[in-house]
Amino acid sequence: MSHEKKDSALQKMQLILLSAAIMIVLAQLNINLIINGFKISLAVICLPLFAFLFEHFPVFPVTLITAPGILLVRCIVEWLHSGEIAEAFWSYSPEMFFHLMYGGLFAIYVQFFPIRHFRLEQFLPILGIDVISNLTEIFVRLGTDALTTAVLLRLVIVGIGRTVLAVVLLASFDAYGLSILRKDDRIRYRKLLLLTSQLKSEVIWMNKNTSRIEETMAVSYSLFNELNAKEGMGEIAQKALTVAKDIHEVKKEYYLIMNGISDALNTDQEESGMWMKNIFGIMQESVRHVFGDYGQNMRLDVVLEKNFYTDKHYYLMSVLRNLINNAAEAAGNRHARVVLSGKEDGEDYVIGVHDDCGGIDEEYLPTIFMPGFSTKINYETGQVSRGLGLSLVKDIVESELGGSISVTSEDGCTDFTIRIPKENLEVEA
Repeated sequence: MSHEKKDSALQKMQLILLSAAIMIVLAQLNINLIINGFKISLAVICLPLFAFLFEHFPVFPVTLITAPGILLVRCIVEWLHSGEIAEAFWSYSPEMFFHLMYGGLFAIYVQFFPIRHFRLEQFLPILGIDVISNLTEIFVRLGTDALTTAVLLRLVIVGIGRTVLAVVLLASFDAYGLSILRKDDRIRYRKLLLLTSQLKSEVIWMNKNTSRIEETMAVSYSLFNELNAKEGMGEIAQKALTVAKDIHEVKKEYYLIMNGISDALNTDQEESGMWMKNIFGIMQESVRHVFGDYGQNMRLDVVLEKNFYTDKHYYLMSVLRNLINNAAEAAGNRHARVVLSGKEDGEDYVIGVHDDCGGIDEEYLPTIFMPGFSTKINYETGQVSRGLGLSLVKDIVESELGGSISVTSEDGCTDFTIRIPKENLEVEA
């Protein structure tokens, strides 16, 4: 076995043992209900929480350790308290059936419906698992005498209470998942997401340019043939051939770089998407950390009317990052405000980026999405921006998202409006 596999197996075992230990300890905080020995604890709500926090969480292996572990600890406590252990064993052993049933059913559930994000419809399955597991324990203890209306009602009430707590914690973790990370980790995470989105947009542009490289190489080779056919043009023809060969070498290196970036971006396919509120939140929180000095004077407000899950998060972040960056650069050292909004409009989802950063001259509006357009000139060095930002934005919106983008500007304010069909954005979480 390789070192990586050994490390992975060790980490998994550590996770199993630590999770089981936490559940065993929590099981000692309980109340006795319905009959003697029937303990109600909060231990099992750890399973939905662990399944949310850890991808591919080993639910049933943890259960196989937790069930006998809880019984063992209960017997030890009872022995220390009264000196009896045999009676404690027979009193508490049916509880193992509860934990085994809960763990088994929950393991099957998360196999088909992984808990990556909180959804309200998760309430009923978790409640059902809780009630069935409690009923199993009661049946082991009382047999058919357990099937009474009063007992069933109590089990349902217990299940509702425990499931409500689990669901509230799941919702809290989902809503504030990024905030429970350390501040430095949050900043790194945001920068990584934005960097990945930027790289993906660059790969799109590189793909578009491959045809231009091929065309340029073909033109150079064609020029060589024409010059070579003319008398006295042999030396110039050889230069044209050299250009064609050089372009061919550049093309090979270009493809290697492009494929390398693409492979690196596609290495991890586990992250299937993000919620829109998290995308907007990352953009809002990243202003000062990502946009440098410009961001110090810029305020970004967010208005989100509908939250949904999308697998187009990298494309959306790339588009929004470009638009917000343009606004920040236009504002310069002035205090400015940008409003990022999202709402439904019929079958479309409309994203708006409004800023009061000085506006765009009317003469530029028809050409700002054209490749090479730029008003960013360093008059000291003569360097001109390559002018690919808005062209890339338009290409991503139209080609990758199947939408459209438009711009208006007046009175020092600019509004970019992006319309994307909802069916192109929304996916199941």
